[in-house]
Amino acid sequence: MVNQVKDLYGNACQVCTTRLRYKRRPYSEAAHIRGLGSPHDGPDELANLLCLCPNHHVLFDGLEIFIDVDGYVKKTHGGESLGRLHRNASHRIDDEHLRYHRTLCDLNRLTGK
Repeated sequence: MVNQVKDLYGNACQVCTTRLRYKRRPYSEAAHIRGLGSPHDGPDELANLLCLCPNHHVLFDGLEIFIDVDGYVKKTHGGESLGRLHRNASHRIDDEHLRYHRTLCDLNRLTGK
């Protein structure tokens, strides 16, 4: 599934469309929207994955950015928009996983961490 999400986007970040190369090969990261394992118990499936550059992967996992209900990527603190999340028509992203991630970002914002 990791390779599948990367192939869908040609290794381009869904946030910024950057296509990195590392050791003369395309480089991107598959990010789980709802984390695997306890306490999040997210599934390891395509509907729970995004293709991101390393910078946006760290920000997403660190709850510094989220995807709002309209599909825009926003900063958790201040709400500044980074633009619309790039989507491939054949990539179904589960809205429940996005909602779960937004809840974590709200908690992060409220606690000031």
